[in-house]
Amino acid sequence: MENKIIFREMLTEIKVAADVHGGQISKDEIREILSGMPLTEEHFGLIYEYLEGQNIRVTEVRESDRDAEEAASDGETGGLEGYLNRLLELAEESFEDDHALLERVMRGDEAAKARLIESYLPLICEAAGNLASEGVLLEDLIQEGNLGLLEALDSLDQFDSPAACGAHILNTINEAMARSVTSSREKREADGHIVSRVNHLNEAVKNLERDLEHKVSVEELSAYLEMPLEEIRDILRMSGDQIELEGENK
Repeated sequence: MENKIIFREMLTEIKVAADVHGGQISKDEIREILSGMPLTEEHFGLIYEYLEGQNIRVTEVRESDRDAEEAASDGETGGLEGYLNRLLELAEESFEDDHALLERVMRGDEAAKARLIESYLPLICEAAGNLASEGVLLEDLIQEGNLGLLEALDSLDQFDSPAACGAHILNTINEAMARSVTSSREKREADGHIVSRVNHLNEAVKNLERDLEHKVSVEELSAYLEMPLEEIRDILRMSGDQIELEGENK
C-alpha cells in the first residue's frame, strides 16, 4: 500500500515536471524521479504509454534541456533564478487574458490548460520566495505550489465562472504552501520539545548518579523525578544512546 501511494505521488511529480515544460518530459527525467521504485524496462514502457495517454509527450531528450544547455553556454544564470527567468519567458510567449484562458479551460481545452499553468508558475515562484524565510526550502515550496495548482485545475468543474475558478486556483496554491510551512514549523517545535525532554532527563540522571554514587535504575529515576516509568522509557527511546540506565536495554 505504501509503495502504491509513493508511486502515485511520483506520477504527480512527473506530471508537474512535464507541465512546467509544455507537456513534455524526457525518459531520463522519468527514470530519475522513479529511481527509488523497483521497476523493470517493461514497467517503464507501460509508464511511457500511460503518460502519452495523458497527453504528455515522452522524449529521448527534452527540448528544454537543450535550451538550458545553450543558455549555459551563453553564460546565462542557472539554478533557481534561471528557472524563474525561463518561466517568465514562457508566460510572455503564451500570454493571453486569464479570463479567456479560464473560460477555455472550463470547456476542457487542454492547450489552454497548459498555457494557464505556465502563466501561474512565475506567481508560484514569487509566493514561495515570500515564504522561504519560514524555514522551508524554496524548491520545496515551489513544488508544493505546483501540486496545489494541479489540484485546483482538476477541480474547476465545481465552479460556474472564470472569476470563481481564478480565486479557487490562487486559494489552493496558497493553502498548499501554507500547509508545508505549518508542517515544517510543527516538526521543528516537536523536535525542539523532544530535545528539551531528553536534556532534562539526562541532567537528572547525572545529578542522581552523583548523589547516589552508582549507575541509577529507571525506578530510582522515576521516584526522583516523580515521573511515570513508561514516560521515562519513551524519552530513553527518543534519546538513542545518549542516556543509559541500569538494567535498561534500548
